[in-house]
Amino acid sequence: MPRDLHPLSAAPPSHDLASDMVASVLADIEYRLGEQQGWDLPPRLFMLRLRPPRVEVEFIPEVVWNPVGINPADALRHHAEALPPVPSLLVPGEVHEDSVFAVGFMFEGWNKPKNVQLPPELRMLRDSGERVNHLLPGRQEVRIVHAVDLNQRAVHIVRARGGQPRLSVAGREGAPELEGTIPVALGRFVHALNSGPGQQTEHPAPRAQM
Repeated sequence: MPRDLHPLSAAPPSHDLASDMVASVLADIEYRLGEQQGWDLPPRLFMLRLRPPRVEVEFIPEVVWNPVGINPADALRHHAEALPPVPSLLVPGEVHEDSVFAVGFMFEGWNKPKNVQLPPELRMLRDSGERVNHLLPGRQEVRIVHAVDLNQRAVHIVRARGGQPRLSVAGREGAPELEGTIPVALGRFVHALNSGPGQQTEHPAPRAQM
């Protein structure tokens, strides 16, 4: 069911209203629906819709986007591959009332510490496309919340188990470039939801069941 969240102050405001709202709501989601509820929770795919003065979060049941229970990133990729790619030249859009202005994903996983080198056998597995971080003895459990807004700006929060959350917003100082299956998939979802009824009908993104 949709859930209304009041955006929190998560980062200094910028000229980009969409990314400011996404950053604030993600901080609220990670804390209230992640940290306060504990660990070992299932992944959650959601859409952010503007309902002034609140932001409505529409969670999409996992059975809709991952009915066979495969790796969540692979499930998102499967849906994203049915959608057109995001154009390299994108006309910036504005956030309108009742519009879906971002799509996000919260999940738990394993990080490789920066000072840890992969053993040769794990490097071979990684290079063949296998996931290996969970095999490392010094692995770090993390909760990650990714979101991509209608202008393809990525926002993410990472919290190591027992630690404090770290927020990064693309384009701001110190923010890493986000690559990989999940940000690309979220970018395609939010683009499809904002690119016109004809395209959305032909290439439907996963939608919430109400």
